[in-house]
Amino acid sequence: MPIKPDTRQAHLAAIHMAQKALGLSADDAVSVKLAVTGKASAADMTTLQRKQYLAHLAGLQAQAGLIAPRPGKRPHVQRSLDDADDERWQKARALWHALAKADVVRVDTDAALTAYVKRQTKVDAWRFLNSYQVNTVIEALKKWCVRSGVPTEPVESRS
Repeated sequence: MPIKPDTRQAHLAAIHMAQKALGLSADDAVSVKLAVTGKASAADMTTLQRKQYLAHLAGLQAQAGLIAPRPGKRPHVQRSLDDADDERWQKARALWHALAKADVVRVDTDAALTAYVKRQTKVDAWRFLNSYQVNTVIEALKKWCVRSGVPTEPVESRS
């Protein structure tokens, strides 16, 4: 009877190595684990949840250029690690600024927008949002603008 390696220990080791390669702090790692699996600790995850979390980390590593994506696989659609360069982050910031300019929100800072995003998605940082969550946040901001009578499109100058 062949001896089967302890997959749980192998998964836990792979998770820790991937988190370290990504440079995730302990708090960031907990946030990502909660967002992906609903568990704060990899030790509490089921085998399926550990596999899902490892796949998510592999996608983040591929995006960051730390590993090459596997050939034949569709690239994982996630947002970039640089918030300032992300067009969707810029869109969310523009909507937030429009709300602040209309005195709908009191604080016009990235920290305030990040706090709003965290309340909406239960995810600590924008970079950990998947595409669905990003779109949900932007659409919620647009609806808030509509309810408040704040224009969401730039006014074109008439010449």
